[in-house]
Amino acid sequence: MAEFAESKWLPWLFLIYALPAVVFLSIAMAPLQVADEFAHALRADQIARGKMVSDRLGGTVDGGLVAFSRLYENMWFHPEVKQTEALARQAGAIGWAGPRDHVNFQNTAQYGPLLYAPQALGMLIGRLTGLSVARTLVLARLINGLVCCGIGFVALSICRRGRALTFATLLLPMTLSELGSASQDALLITLSLLAVAVASRVLAEERPASTAEFALFAFVVVATTLARPSQVALVLLAPAFVAWRDLAWRQKALVAALAAVLLAIWMRLLATLMPPVPADWSAAIQFEHLLTHPLAFPIVIAKTMVGQRSWLWETVIGLLGWLDAPMPGRYYTAASIVLALALIASRNRGPLLWPAMLAVATLFTLIVATCFALYLSWTPVDKPIVNGLQGRYILPVLPLFAWLLPDRGQRLERVAALAWYPVLAFPVVTLAVLPGVIMERYYGSWPVMAASLKQLLL
Repeated sequence: MAEFAESKWLPWLFLIYALPAVVFLSIAMAPLQVADEFAHALRADQIARGKMVSDRLGGTVDGGLVAFSRLYENMWFHPEVKQTEALARQAGAIGWAGPRDHVNFQNTAQYGPLLYAPQALGMLIGRLTGLSVARTLVLARLINGLVCCGIGFVALSICRRGRALTFATLLLPMTLSELGSASQDALLITLSLLAVAVASRVLAEERPASTAEFALFAFVVVATTLARPSQVALVLLAPAFVAWRDLAWRQKALVAALAAVLLAIWMRLLATLMPPVPADWSAAIQFEHLLTHPLAFPIVIAKTMVGQRSWLWETVIGLLGWLDAPMPGRYYTAASIVLALALIASRNRGPLLWPAMLAVATLFTLIVATCFALYLSWTPVDKPIVNGLQGRYILPVLPLFAWLLPDRGQRLERVAALAWYPVLAFPVVTLAVLPGVIMERYYGSWPVMAASLKQLLL
């Protein structure tokens, strides 16, 4: 089993599991029911119209997409509201209605365009070919998901440290849900995992990274930071890509300088794109409060982590929809055990200290930066916890935890190899449970689900 897991067949097994799940979620998940998916769809439609940098609060999008959303927004945060055949028939009849100006989607207007490329392509194809809005949304989801599955395949193919945990992370319900949506988080997660995988290969082979590998890493840092500023923490993996007396240092320096300029330009733009906040929120006052009370922020992070630990862990594993579609209770226990076994099964070849230091620095910085951004931008002044923190924000770098474990000795090899069995088999459980969760939350019965999808898409 260990030999199979370490071989070229592991990425293919990932596709065998992931593709059916992504196709199912792209089709069966009720429209716009992944967190913020409507706002992501609006941003993708805006980009498909050629506007790479949004207005502060949004801008021009298609009126048919806005009308479509009005049928489903009452479902957000309300598990008792279900898709019905009548609702699906009404929604399925909505087509593209032409430009509509001054639409507010301020929470995604501030995001860069790069991670919306697959969804924007789907929107453009749907509009040009006259597909209904419902079919176009499914097309955008499918293109996004298939691209991300391809990236996950490549990441597993080249990963050398934390391979089992990378495999498990890619097949968590939370990850699969993002892959089956129009959200930019799908590319953010998979591209970050790819960057971590490339770093792991360079470290394991104890060689300087090629210029192409460094350029790919720089692209991932730029693309994901434009989407979520805390992703800039990935920069701390940069030492894995450079070496003392690196023969390619000039090319890498040029790439790094270009990436830094792009990030600087975007951060300057971002200041003009930030949406207005309620009267009791103020980034300036919040920042001043943290400066005058240096221990306040660490205490806030600790209280948030401890007080919300169960919920945060559930949002790592899978709290679907608008965080209102939980997996069965026992599933979380089983998934936690499997993630622990994936940590054990992951084999690390080569030195330990340097990769472990990079992993700790990156994980720590990303968590602190995420909390800091949310505390400044989305949390009332002096509130004792961070608003909006979700466990899924750690998914892009979750395999780094496996970098902290040393290589196994010969005596432990056989024991650790046994951990691969549940890791490789558990996605079968996920695929068996996931359809029932979607049906129960969004349809209430299998006949209603079948009838609704027929009216919506056929």
